Amino acid sequence: MNGHHMSREIHDQPKAFETILHEAWPEIRDLAYRAWNRAHPEYYYVIGCGSSYYAAMVAAFYHEYEFGLESTAFPSSEFVWYAPRPNARSPILLALSRSGRTSETVEATRKAMKRKVPTIAVTSDSESTMAKECDLCLDTRVPNEQSTIMTKTFTGSILCSLLFGLEFARLSGVVIPKNFETELNELPKSAEDVVLVVEDQARKMAEKSDSIVRFIYLGSGANYGACLEGALKLRETSYSASEAYHSMEFRHGPFAELQKGIQVFCVVPKGRTTRQEAALLKEIASTGADVVPITNVPEIMASHPDSIHMPDSFSSQFAPILSMIPMQMFAYYYTTRKGLNPDRPRNLTRYVATEISP
Repeated sequence: MNGHHMSREIHDQPKAFETILHEAWPEIRDLAYRAWNRAHPEYYYVIGCGSSYYAAMVAAFYHEYEFGLESTAFPSSEFVWYAPRPNARSPILLALSRSGRTSETVEATRKAMKRKVPTIAVTSDSESTMAKECDLCLDTRVPNEQSTIMTKTFTGSILCSLLFGLEFARLSGVVIPKNFETELNELPKSAEDVVLVVEDQARKMAEKSDSIVRFIYLGSGANYGACLEGALKLRETSYSASEAYHSMEFRHGPFAELQKGIQVFCVVPKGRTTRQEAALLKEIASTGADVVPITNVPEIMASHPDSIHMPDSFSSQFAPILSMIPMQMFAYYYTTRKGLNPDRPRNLTRYVATEISP
């Protein structure tokens, strides 16, 4: 482990997951029950800004496709201007904010409460404005980072929001597959395995990337939100050109820019999209771009020598959470290799406080 806060906080994630599952989950179960009895929600809004919005995207995907809940992720500012829609059936708002003070998210929760929409704050600061004003508040039990940027609070917000979805699904009569809960309870150990396995690989990849002028991140399903966050981590810490796309959408235009000097990360767990994404990676490699799959699929690792080899515990169900660890580590090592301080990116503050009104 290194001397920066960012490095320590990346390594804190297995412990953070354990704390959420053992300490926050019982409270989530209680809060979900109270919200359910009040509103019997049928439509779920999940909102946030920046990293918290990307966490909301991942959470909403889980709500919709793992738990069968009608769920949409919004940037908080878009919720202020456009949502909730007039015909939304019994909506509820899950608001994600590390600080609980981000102006757009606070304003969105105030708008929701004026519209009689139940609001649940998910935050690391139980004394914050949002925590005090919302109908219900969950303290994630993940302490605020000392670094300006989010690492453990990003994955912690996803996990807490996922657990809310699971509990709401149970209350609505959905039967949660046993293997989902088994893997969920194994998540801290899986994250620990990832930390141990990928750190040296991430550091070596950063050392090999000096000549790269642009970075692209690809993922499908909930992994897309994780890739948006991976690209953001690199951009905000190292000021490098980085962007993210849905894997299969990448052929529809952005593929034209590929050439030597571009590095493409792709999150590819074993699952329904593996074959299609493996074919895409071969096409990308043929252009001269560097390909870095984050995967535990043997055929992909054999085809691409720069693969980041994930452990067997890397499953498609929790790939969006576990894949963040190598993406965060790469951003850390690439940034420090450039002589920059990843804890204090220029022009950024811990949260944005600016007036916004509907």
